[in-house]
This record gives sequence, structure tokens and C-alpha cells, in this order.
Amino acid sequence: MKKIEVLVPSYYEKFICIGGACEDNCCEADWNIYIDKNTYNLYRGIKDPDFQAVLPKRVKRVKDDNASNSNYAKIVLDEDGKCMFLEDGMCSLQKKYGTKYLSVTCQIFPRKHLRKIDEQLESLLSMACPEAIRVGLYPKEPMTFKTIEMEQENSKSLASLPFLGFDEKSNVLAKYAIHLRQCCIDIMQTRTLPVADRIFVIGMMLQKLRELCDKGDFDSAPAAALDYVASARRGQYDGLLASFADNENIKAMIKAALYKTTVNLENKKISVTDGSIVTKSKYAFVNFIPCVEKLAESLNKNPSEVTMLEINDLIEKNAALYWQDFLDKRGHILENYFVNYIFGNVFPFAAKLGIQHQILFMAEAYALFRILLLAPAGYDYGITEENIIKTITDVFRHTNHSSMITKVTENYILSGLDSLAHVSFMLRD
Repeated sequence: MKKIEVLVPSYYEKFICIGGACEDNCCEADWNIYIDKNTYNLYRGIKDPDFQAVLPKRVKRVKDDNASNSNYAKIVLDEDGKCMFLEDGMCSLQKKYGTKYLSVTCQIFPRKHLRKIDEQLESLLSMACPEAIRVGLYPKEPMTFKTIEMEQENSKSLASLPFLGFDEKSNVLAKYAIHLRQCCIDIMQTRTLPVADRIFVIGMMLQKLRELCDKGDFDSAPAAALDYVASARRGQYDGLLASFADNENIKAMIKAALYKTTVNLENKKISVTDGSIVTKSKYAFVNFIPCVEKLAESLNKNPSEVTMLEINDLIEKNAALYWQDFLDKRGHILENYFVNYIFGNVFPFAAKLGIQHQILFMAEAYALFRILLLAPAGYDYGITEENIIKTITDVFRHTNHSSMITKVTENYILSGLDSLAHVSFMLRD
């Protein structure tokens, strides 16, 4: 039996899907659920007249540019964004016909496709899954990595799928990707610094790498990155983030963009049970909306009349009461989130932006965590476990599976709000 070696976070093999007990079931998350060709043919071969009668309404062939053997068909979601095979929190296909009738997508999630970097295969878990968060981010010990073996015999196993490549031509420093990523992880796990400060130090390192690239001194990058790791561990950057001067106007501009992101209303066309197409509206961060509504009620206003200043006052009031306590007791959750992000995105090569701009994605995510964790804290008398899970899944989904954060980042760059000084405003507690 053929096996391959794969580098994964040490939590990887501890994950077990909890199915119907999950508070945010991926089968009702309003996601695209693609069906591979082999699974689609299995569905067509089921000799059950009742099943065959509903199959054309529940599964549609993909006939656009996304069509492939892996994206051969697509499950039609109901008007609430739920898979129409879901019954009582469980997949009726799996329950009635067996695991082999699950599509590749459903079998492997939340495990991420294998990525190949310099002949090294890697995978991790998606933090869009609540149970993956509990298994992967909640342990207090720093996240570690190990090599495991995967079998390639099962046609629906992760190891049997095509590997995602890593384009070493995308950046002149890509040949040092593994080394530079490890330096970012080492800084992120330097617990003598607050999490926000660690992000800022990584930003400083990336700016230095950009300067070396501009000079054509590419081969000095590995040693330069190691210097930042050593300096962080020596305490050289202690208090640096707080030393930057305040600028209330710039801070207000940056916060306004983030607040607008949290209440952004998206319109999405979806197919419903009868095959018709409807437009469904949804908020980018659903759990933020009740906070705005409660704030509006306390101010005797309509939610649409609440100002950014009033939202900011709410969050800063809650920050004074709850934020430092959260960081002291559960800051390791944020650390592990960013380590997972760095590893999974081969950071700092996560997006098609300049290497110095990659830090914007991490800074924006941190700022969104702060907003979304603190907004309901006053009403909940603290930052609850439920809201931690909701916030992490929300931020992960919108920073990894939509273009929303990319658009915000591009707007910062176009507006000239992309320097390290500007990043500092996103990170200050």
C-alpha cells in the first residue's frame, strides 16, 4: 500500500467530526458544496426511485468555467443555505447508503488540500470548523508540527487528490519560503511579547526583506530574518508598538474601514428548492449585528442611525473591562490562530501583494478579532466561549474564502494607509 509523508500541525490527527453536535454545522453554512464525478455517478446508480426523483432538484451539474472532475456537480442549498441532504444534523446520504457516498469535499473537510513546497507535502485543518478550533487553537502549549504518513489507495482520501503547487517564480524570495515562514512562526511564538507586538515585529521583518529585495541583496534575507527572531527573544522590541505617536484622524480612518467591513451587507444569488433563483442578503459578520441593534435601542435610535463613533465608544468601553483579561488568560488562542495562518498560507507569500503588504492581512484579522470579541462583551458580561468560536470561524471564513479582506487591504494601499505606522493603529489595544 503506497504511503506518503506529510508535514502537519501536531493537533491534526486529534480531530474527529462531532456531526450533529456541532454548533455551526458545515452542511448548513451557506457554502458551495461540490460533488466529484465519481460520487455523482454513485448517486446516479442508486436504485431507489424516491432518491432518483429528488436528485435532479438537489444536485446540479456544473457547466461553467469551474467544471472539472472534482467540481463535476454542485449541491443545491435551501433558502437558509443548508444542504438539502441534511436531516437532524446528519447527512442522510451517509446514514442511509454509507460513507463511500460522501463526496471528496465532505470526506476531507476540514482537512486542507495537500500543498507541495520544495518537495515537502503539507496539510492542516481549516479554522472554519468549530471543533478544529477547539482541537487546534485551545491547547495552551505552543503549536508544533510533525510528519505523518497518509495512504494513497482510497480514491477519496486527501492523499489521492492532486497536490497544490507553490509557485517559486511568484517572488524572488520564494526559494527561502520555508525558512522565512519558520522565522515568522518563531516570532509569533515569542510569548514575552503581546500578540499584537509580535505581528508588528513580523511587519518590521518583512519591511527589511523588501529593502533587501530592492537592493538586489536577496541572499541576505535568511540571516536578516533570523536577526529579528533573535532580537524579539532578547526583548529588544519590548514596548516598541506603544511608543508610536497617536494620530486620531488616521486612527479614525482605519477604524472606519474595519467597522464598515463588520456590517457589510452582501447580496448573493442562490438556487432554492424549486430550482428558482433568489437574491439573499446576509451580513458579513452576523454576530456583530445584534450588538449594533442593542446599542441603537439604548440610544433610542434605529440601527442604521448608529454612528461609527458610537460603535467605537461601545468597543473601547468593553475593552477597558475585558480585553486585557482575555489576552492574559486566552491570548494563546490568537497566537495559535496566527501560527496556523502563517503555516497554511506559506506566509509571507499568502497573496499577490508585495511582501511588505502581507502584514496587513494579519493586522486586519487581529483588529477584527478585537472588534467582534468586544462588541457583545458588555451584554454578555465578558468574552464568552461561544463568541470566541463564532468570531474565529467568521474571521477565518471571510479572510480565507471571500475577497472582502483583500478589497479592504487594497483600499488601504491605494489610500496610502499601508505603512508600519498605520499598521500600528490596527494593533494597539
